[in-house]
Amino acid sequence: MLNTAITAIVDFPKCSGSIKGLPEHLYIRGDLPADINARGLGIVGSRRISPYGIRVLRELFYYLKGSGTIIISGFTSGADSYAHEYALSAGCSTVAVMPCGCDIIHPSSNTELYKKISGGGGAVVSEFADGFRPQKWTYPKRNRLIAALSKILLVVEASLNSGSMITAHFAMKYGRKLFSVPGDIYMERSAGANKLVAGGAEIYLSPERIIAEMGLDRGEKPGIKNKVAIEGGLSEETNVLSVLKEKSSNFDKLFSETGIEPSALNAILIEMTLKNLISERNGVYYVL
Repeated sequence: MLNTAITAIVDFPKCSGSIKGLPEHLYIRGDLPADINARGLGIVGSRRISPYGIRVLRELFYYLKGSGTIIISGFTSGADSYAHEYALSAGCSTVAVMPCGCDIIHPSSNTELYKKISGGGGAVVSEFADGFRPQKWTYPKRNRLIAALSKILLVVEASLNSGSMITAHFAMKYGRKLFSVPGDIYMERSAGANKLVAGGAEIYLSPERIIAEMGLDRGEKPGIKNKVAIEGGLSEETNVLSVLKEKSSNFDKLFSETGIEPSALNAILIEMTLKNLISERNGVYYVL
């Protein structure tokens, strides 16, 4: 699927360490933060992400609310899409690294997510010019860019021969801090993540270590400043639930029908997701 917005060309951001083989320029749609390498958290995982993996991400982004962290991922379905969506909901900028030209929305099921990112939520970037279609060999090249742009890489779930493992390999090669979420030893989609832990990646047990490694440990939970927006918000939660019980809705429709100010609505939706009152998929919210 093609997008008619304008693609710009920018210099590749300066990366810590000496890394060979990176492109001199990036094609971009949206706004690429200048300090991405200092605040970039790469997140990759299975396209068939489990409820456990979703819960890990949901908790992490609750603590990252308002932190200024830049989330970098590959725009693929599954863990990547959840990482981008949760980043937007938490008020974090997010960067989608594509295996094709920036004008091609791949997968096309992420069209609404693409619009959110390129329209102000961050940037869609690629080393390939507009019109270039994804090919088998472009995915590993995309994965190396995710690793290069990140200060830290978190692997949520990964099979042994997955793209996430390729990204982790590049992260280690580039000297990036690598975290891996341990999983069920009998599940194929956790085999790679568990192997990374056995091979020296730091085991991910809670958001606190990521927060400290990112330099966000300020003596309080980063998400706490949004507490005022949700304290006493039961009536607003009821308002949201009443809308969703009639019909599942995206953020814009919820804003229109509830009249809740956007930043407050973001906080409420995250809180309700954490309470397992609602779920979100591809930008659409559902009652559980």
